[in-house]
Amino acid sequence: MVEVDDMNHRILKLLKMDGKMTYREIASKLRRSPSTVRDRIRRMEDFEVILGYAAIVNNEQMGMHTDAIILANVTDNLTAKDLRSLQEVEEVMEVLMISGSRRVLIRIHAPDNRTLDAIVSNHIMSLGLEDVDVRIVLESLMRFPGV
Repeated sequence: MVEVDDMNHRILKLLKMDGKMTYREIASKLRRSPSTVRDRIRRMEDFEVILGYAAIVNNEQMGMHTDAIILANVTDNLTAKDLRSLQEVEEVMEVLMISGSRRVLIRIHAPDNRTLDAIVSNHIMSLGLEDVDVRIVLESLMRFPGV
């Protein structure tokens, strides 16, 4: 296990703001050597404090004009494996088990409402989820730090 001390927290904060920062850039901001920063980042990667890096994509530019959140309940015969099968659906961005009256949250990016409806009908409802509530995101006010 790696200790996430104050310096590691500061490194993580910078990486969350800009995952493309170089060791040298981080080191300069934190007044440490690039090798120290590199070693700390590698250790956090090895111990899965840092799980990976990803590009933040402008969905509108990619033709995905509908952003939706689906809340639903799980039937007794539905398993986590069944829900994980949604990773095969390109438009499904995340699937979370949550607390509250509806236990599953699914986020979808689709080109349009018609495609969203088809995804819900063909992939979400066919799993056997119940009490399904589809919410269209009207405006994203803050999704990622630094963006």
